[in-house]
Amino acid sequence: MTSRRFPAPCGLGFSAEMRLLLHRQLLELLLAFVLGLGVGLLYELLRPLRCRGGALAAALLDLLFCLLSGLGAFCYAMSAGSGRLGLWELSAMLLGFLLHLHWLSPPLRRVLAAGERLWLRLTGPLKKVLAAWVDSAKKRYQKVRK
Repeated sequence: MTSRRFPAPCGLGFSAEMRLLLHRQLLELLLAFVLGLGVGLLYELLRPLRCRGGALAAALLDLLFCLLSGLGAFCYAMSAGSGRLGLWELSAMLLGFLLHLHWLSPPLRRVLAAGERLWLRLTGPLKKVLAAWVDSAKKRYQKVRK
């Protein structure tokens, strides 16, 4: 089977199959990079929960993060990576994760902190109502018990 040659800028010819292979590899690296950004976003979303919870909650959320990150890498390897996960793909994922942590995380943290403050402001009255309801239920059911 003969392949059709395309002229390259440097004077070398690439076959059509080679060109498609390069495009596919570039797309796979781009998907790995986006997966790294997604893992960074997941880490960012779990950060407030880790900080507010105790040591057990932090350990469970770390386990959840590792499981979801590993599942994402596995699904990537099975679909885009054709069943393999090479060093280039892992490097692209790491690069996406580090890009998120160092450049995208600080502005996103400010947005998430503002959202958290808004959430606490909106749920503050609800917390007071629930606390009053629990206190009245305690008083009511303690009288029944005696």
